[in-house]
Amino acid sequence: MVRVVRPDVEKHAVCMMAELHRMKQDTDHCDFLIQVGDDVYRTHKNVLSAGSAYFRAMLKHDTKESREGRVVFKDVDSECVKNCIDFIYSGEFEIPDGSIVELLHVAIMMQLEDVKQAVSNILADSLTIENYFSTRNVGDIYGLADVSSRCKIFLLENILDISNQPGFESIEKDDLLTLFKSEGSKLCEEEKIALSLKWIDKCQSKSEFLHEFLNVIKFHLISLTYLQQILETHPRISNNLELYKLFTGHILKASVNVKEDNDADKLLIFFDYREQGLRSFNPRTEEIEKFHDAKCDFRAFFTAISHDLYIYVFCETKSVHRLNFRDKNSRWEKMNDMICDHGITPSSVCSTGSIIVIGGSGFTERADVERFDPSVNQWFLLRNKPSAISNATLVSLDGSIYCVGGW
Repeated sequence: MVRVVRPDVEKHAVCMMAELHRMKQDTDHCDFLIQVGDDVYRTHKNVLSAGSAYFRAMLKHDTKESREGRVVFKDVDSECVKNCIDFIYSGEFEIPDGSIVELLHVAIMMQLEDVKQAVSNILADSLTIENYFSTRNVGDIYGLADVSSRCKIFLLENILDISNQPGFESIEKDDLLTLFKSEGSKLCEEEKIALSLKWIDKCQSKSEFLHEFLNVIKFHLISLTYLQQILETHPRISNNLELYKLFTGHILKASVNVKEDNDADKLLIFFDYREQGLRSFNPRTEEIEKFHDAKCDFRAFFTAISHDLYIYVFCETKSVHRLNFRDKNSRWEKMNDMICDHGITPSSVCSTGSIIVIGGSGFTERADVERFDPSVNQWFLLRNKPSAISNATLVSLDGSIYCVGGW
């Protein structure tokens, strides 16, 4: 009976790899040369064949390279070739600074799947707003499924920031439409329109696609103010008869809704800390009911204000959130943070389509004044008050803002 003894297979494999790597460095028994430009790397046919399907196919048959014991690579990075050879011998490889794509190219050429997968993982894990388009292109060119999948998720989560990067126009129309329709999208309807117009502006020859974008917009969730602003300021809408009719039709519907809202019972909306949701009080019937199911656990002191179709919340952490209270399925959206620290309960007021926040609150005295434009989700600093103040009451009247009380 024959007994098979394996003292330590893993240790033996590691020792063999280390010895093979040493033999390559010392050129012991080397029988195959890899040349890249003026650089020549001495290797072993058996090791290359065992570690790479590319070399195995080359050296298995009566090829020119097999007969001459040499292969010449052109249009590849020499250091990346060396690093891939080192991987075959040692199971490890280095990535030269700024050469990750070149290394990926060589690894795919040599059919080194482990290197290809490792580089793919690094690209996916290193995805940022700034490198999104270059990373997406690499994934598409080299067929990296993991990178392409990560890019789709990243685009869904960061489309607003990505739209400000060079290359936004390279996003396919169908990808934008899919994003707009996705249940996982955090975009409000105003942002979808803004992105559509921005994409069209950058793709001058694709203006006919604007109709397709607008067909997926839920216009009943958009405020009358925003619709009027788009119609007045964007020539692609106002100069196109079909689009002009589309917007004016929705403006008329929104105007009717506003009248109906004015004729309906007025409700006082308040936050219920126990339920972590919104409840309403009807002064006419004196009834309190659940108003919206969206949870509002902001974990901070805050103040709230109603503007158009939304309730806006301003937190002591400078964070801002909003909820479309007419859409029962809506959820709280995270908006851009305030620029200044206005204390625990910022004083705010609506004025001519914007929201103004002035001074401080609690024990924080400030003279800062800033304006929030909901249509572009952006804050703008205005001229400071002559003196710092805290806990003031703000009133908008006839185009002016009055700052009353406080200290």
